Amino acid sequence: MTDAYRFFRSLEQHLNEALPGPREVATNIAEIVRASKASRTDLHKSFPEGALLTHYLLPGIHHFVSQLDGMDSDRARESLLSESYRAMRAYASGTPARLSRHPFEKVIGASAQSVVRRWKSAKPTVKSYPDLALRAPCPYRTVFEGKYFSRGGLTAAETALATNIYQAFFYRGLARIPETPRRPAWDYDYACVLAYDATPEGAMLQAWDGLRPKIGKGCWEGAGIYVMILRGRQ
Repeated sequence: MTDAYRFFRSLEQHLNEALPGPREVATNIAEIVRASKASRTDLHKSFPEGALLTHYLLPGIHHFVSQLDGMDSDRARESLLSESYRAMRAYASGTPARLSRHPFEKVIGASAQSVVRRWKSAKPTVKSYPDLALRAPCPYRTVFEGKYFSRGGLTAAETALATNIYQAFFYRGLARIPETPRRPAWDYDYACVLAYDATPEGAMLQAWDGLRPKIGKGCWEGAGIYVMILRGRQ
């Protein structure tokens, strides 16, 4: 896992160097969302998280992966999967959706009674729709849980981190399924919480710095999860 950890550390450095700082990102995201809603175009950018992922993160990851040994722009595009791939065909080749249905949702803290109620409903099982994923030919097959954190203090950031890491853990733990003509394989070795902290004081980064000594090793070595909190150029 040493090479994989180095990959994520380098990707984190690359994205931070490529992204603007929190104030500029927050301003740009708000404008992108406003323009998308007003024009009713670019619906994949009409909410903050979607705007962040498609305007900033997907192009940045594509560029980084294209520079890996044995990779180029076309191979990076083949490797990248995105919920918004139809609007982002220069960067992604398909959807990361896991269409094989399963009995549990990624909701943290769901009660057994609520699970049974859903099992008894008209839609007892669910699909999974991660934000991004990396597959072969990239050597680091990864499912990404993307987040945009722009409001709240330390307690809110800690809550968001617990939720986000749990969701990445959930995706990482789903059973592998083979590729078919209609869907990519679900075959990931790693999960990554990919979050941009746009708060003025860096609440999420502070929260992770405080929690990492306790759970960082367990996330990576015990669960294959890399927690990446971005702040851009400072």
